[in-house]
Amino acid sequence: MKDSAYYTLNGKEVLSQLSASFQGLSAKTAAERLKTHGLNSLPKPLRKTWVSLFFNQLRGFLIIILICSAFISYFLHDITDAYIILAAVLINVVVGFIQEMKAEKSLAALRQVITPTAKVVRQNEEQLIKASQLVPGDIILLDAGDKIPADAHLLELTNLETNEASLTGESAEVKKGLDPVNPSALVGDRYNTIFTGTTVTKGSATAVVINTGEHTEIGKIAKLLTETKDEITPLQKKLNNFARSVGITVIIICLVILAIGLIKGMPFVEIFTTAVAIAVSAIPEGLVVAVTIILALGMQRILKRQALVRNLQAAETLGSTSVICTDKTGTITEGNMQVVSLVTADYHFNNLPEEVERHEDKGLREIIFALNIGMLCNDAHLVQNESDLQEAVVVGNLTERALLRAGLNIGMDVHKIRKEEPRLSAIPFDSQIKFMATLHAHPKYGRRIYVKGAPEKVIKMCTKIRRGSGVEDFSLSQQRKFNQKFKEFSQAGLRILALAYKDQRSMKELMVTDCTDLTFVGFVGIKDPLRPNIAKIFAKTKSAGIKTIIISGDHKLTAQAIAKELHLKARSENILEGEELHQMTQEELNKKVQQISVYARVSPEDKLNIIRAWQAHGQVVAMTGDGVNDAPALKAANIGVALGSGTDVAKETADIVLLDDNFETMVAAIEEGRGIFDNIRKVLVFLLSDSFSEVILIILSLLIGIPLPLLAAQILWINLVGDGFPGVALTVDPKEKEIMNDAPRPLAEPVMNAEMKWLVLLVSVFTGVGNIFIFWYFWKTTNDLALARTVVFASLAIDSLLYVFSIRTLRHSIIHKTFYSNPWLIVSVLGALLIQLAGIYLPFLQKFLHTVAIGFFEWTIVLISAIFVIILTEIIKYIFMVKNRTHDLPVKRVA
Repeated sequence: MKDSAYYTLNGKEVLSQLSASFQGLSAKTAAERLKTHGLNSLPKPLRKTWVSLFFNQLRGFLIIILICSAFISYFLHDITDAYIILAAVLINVVVGFIQEMKAEKSLAALRQVITPTAKVVRQNEEQLIKASQLVPGDIILLDAGDKIPADAHLLELTNLETNEASLTGESAEVKKGLDPVNPSALVGDRYNTIFTGTTVTKGSATAVVINTGEHTEIGKIAKLLTETKDEITPLQKKLNNFARSVGITVIIICLVILAIGLIKGMPFVEIFTTAVAIAVSAIPEGLVVAVTIILALGMQRILKRQALVRNLQAAETLGSTSVICTDKTGTITEGNMQVVSLVTADYHFNNLPEEVERHEDKGLREIIFALNIGMLCNDAHLVQNESDLQEAVVVGNLTERALLRAGLNIGMDVHKIRKEEPRLSAIPFDSQIKFMATLHAHPKYGRRIYVKGAPEKVIKMCTKIRRGSGVEDFSLSQQRKFNQKFKEFSQAGLRILALAYKDQRSMKELMVTDCTDLTFVGFVGIKDPLRPNIAKIFAKTKSAGIKTIIISGDHKLTAQAIAKELHLKARSENILEGEELHQMTQEELNKKVQQISVYARVSPEDKLNIIRAWQAHGQVVAMTGDGVNDAPALKAANIGVALGSGTDVAKETADIVLLDDNFETMVAAIEEGRGIFDNIRKVLVFLLSDSFSEVILIILSLLIGIPLPLLAAQILWINLVGDGFPGVALTVDPKEKEIMNDAPRPLAEPVMNAEMKWLVLLVSVFTGVGNIFIFWYFWKTTNDLALARTVVFASLAIDSLLYVFSIRTLRHSIIHKTFYSNPWLIVSVLGALLIQLAGIYLPFLQKFLHTVAIGFFEWTIVLISAIFVIILTEIIKYIFMVKNRTHDLPVKRVA
């Protein structure tokens, strides 16, 4: 018998298949099965050790290039150069390690402790054992509040309801039964089976274990996790591609220089040293440090907005997000059922308790009378909150908690009401009769029966209807009216309960046959409401060109109603149910995925396929969720986003954890991610312009046949010290206000776009050629090589310190960017200027850098050169702004 077929059998057949009985297994049989099936536990996810976190920082092509450059410099006896390069690597490793270690410690604090015990019957005796010792065939006993320790088939039950949201994503309690289920039933529809990790919310049960450990439904999800590869982030891909391009370019340039030098008869060691100098000048040593700091600071800013980023790269990837696949329950909804509508003979109330303040007399009396039924025909109750003695907590299933809370919210006293009309007898809700009824002592009428249940059932049980404080016959036209309302509420995704009552002079025990000739009172509509401001947040994601998809375990109508409230496309062609999705191939889904906005009743495998379908279209996918069922998709997505209140499995798998469970926090994190990428690009343009200016300068000098205008130590000083401070200051540059009006960046778009490449090329050529002329002039007119090199050293440094203000924005001209909006940049430029002056005028640094003091005339030439660079930069920016008008273009939408 296949595991998946147990739910198609009745209890006796399952016991027979498992060679089990109500008396339980013997100790010997249990021990043998434990050897065969193994412990009832899942492999624990490997924790990231400090060693793995440390060496994780050394990944990346750019880091490898820097390390290789350091070793080459060391073997060529350029010890200073080697140490400076290694210092850049060390800073990157330390900053990244500290930030990711902090994130891991924060996540560890979120993990919840689960008590692994189970109540079983073995050898005809009730025992409490470790849940890990359970085996197929064990008889387990369950009561309200218990966490289910293994997948099991129900044998006996009393009013059993379970919450399976962590597994299926469906927020509503599941009413369990004993009847066999259709073979094609999805996990959420297997009503005769209970599942590991879900919770008993009502009633009690006896069940036989059918699967343990990795063979449970949660175990299958754990297996999916091991089979799902970790996705490399778009930023990692782009930086690796960029580093590879830089590395290949540097190697080609070095080979060309070696060839030119050898052809000209230069000594090999001398020309090889020169080639290394070019390599050093071409590699932006400060970039690795700057990117790491940008990501680390971004993590801190995102954390302040209540999102914990578990690794540096994920912080930026959020900014690339073009599709958000979000779980409904607890993510965009509050995860708690609430009464949102109440319909009586004459009134239709919405938004309780606001309606109470608006209505008086009859309207208010009808609200109170209806909710009085909801509070009395109800097993939910209040218990004291241990953490706040002034606050009581409502305990019970979601629907009954909603009814009780609705009365409490308008000031009704449940204790007083239940004391005035004590319960004498009750008929629990059952899927066969589809209603619950309670018998109460009534101070005026002796006995009163209260009923709540399925509208189609309760309406047929009623012959009268309450209007105001009076009662009249329940006509066919009125019945049709309420049936129509029921249909409208259902289409709106509401859970509907009909309320009725009947007065009875004397009665001791309530029977189903007594629940006839009732007086109809009205309907209550219950739903899991949207989080506050969520519609506005969805509108913001839409304006940012991000497509949001709802993936839910709920039924189609419920998910469709939520989609309509959020103004998503919600026609029949935009909705796909799990059963239909399950029959589609991945290729078929890939073709259809772009027109689907809502998925209902989906399985974990379906979620994975949805993620992959979007990724097949080149989209960067963020997946939000909180349940065990979300974990494989969280891992497969480019960015997995878990709720802080979610399951440990989800949080361990995700890249980001929303500490406040708020979808708005995710959108704020996306905004921060876009700001992070913007700042990375600014730093990249800033550092590359300087680096390639140095490359062009050295190559031209070799081609012309003049001495090197800069020495390797001077190049490193400019790249790491002179450029380092402004580069770091750019990491905290404020986001531009248009950032959420831009379309998401295409996945294939390189880290440097066309505008940036032209800017770097033209500025580098202009600066390189200009400084060749400066070097030539001072070398020839003074015959002082050290002076000529010092002027070029100063020129390149000052060019960069002024140029940084121009590249702070590629959307606007330099005059439209608030000068004081980044005070750290001003401080860093002044600091870098002082350090540059120290390198020119302090004797011990003059010796180290081979510089000499320069005068007023030399500084005038330096400033003129810097001004020309800024003018050229602004002209290039203006050309692209006129051509593209990127900040005014409408956002390009995801199909």
